[in-house]
Amino acid sequence: MSSKQQILSEKLKEKGLELGASIVGIADVNQFDKAPEHHKPSDILKCAAAVISIGVAQPKAVIQHAMPSQYTQSIFTTAAILDQIASQLSLWIEEHGFEAIPVAARYLSMDALSGVFRGDLSHKHAAMLAGLGDLGVNTLLINPKYGNHLMLVSIVTNAPLQSDAPFAKLLCPRSECLKCVTACPVKAISHSGEVDKIKCNKYSRRHSDIYFETWGLYFCRECRRVCPFPEF
Repeated sequence: MSSKQQILSEKLKEKGLELGASIVGIADVNQFDKAPEHHKPSDILKCAAAVISIGVAQPKAVIQHAMPSQYTQSIFTTAAILDQIASQLSLWIEEHGFEAIPVAARYLSMDALSGVFRGDLSHKHAAMLAGLGDLGVNTLLINPKYGNHLMLVSIVTNAPLQSDAPFAKLLCPRSECLKCVTACPVKAISHSGEVDKIKCNKYSRRHSDIYFETWGLYFCRECRRVCPFPEF
């Protein structure tokens, strides 16, 4: 890895933090070989060389104690902050002579053939490959500093960046805990670490007749709330 690539990577991370990110990591596109077809970085940008993963932490009290209405609003607020950071950082990358496409924090596409909810790019897997954390049984990212309090966004770029090593430490004790499996009100989380996204999504939209402003969204956070990390 050349010194120019290292310097550009360091400056990029500094810029991300300056824009408001809690944490920034870089993943090599070659690590995404197991991603589903049409959901790889090269499907978003043909000449992709790296994926930048950005996390912004939500306040602990919001996840643990806030009213559901306030937690729901926090999701939208944090997603907006993430999208703003990703947009501004993508412009910064362009100013340095490269291409960059931000993948929105809350955008979700629907695969009509398989009936599976899946975003254009998995922010959680990108974050793990960028060295930011481990995936818990509930498939949420667990970061050593912020636990599962991070929301994520990604940027696909052709900039020659120095990638971080994928996160290798296990932060979730898996079968020794499973509090998230027990806490899920619709039993959408399996013991093996698979989530029925359709069942989860339907539960989140169960108040469409009341909460018009958020299209019925009234987010559930029980699997996040009961996670004991870092006090395993």
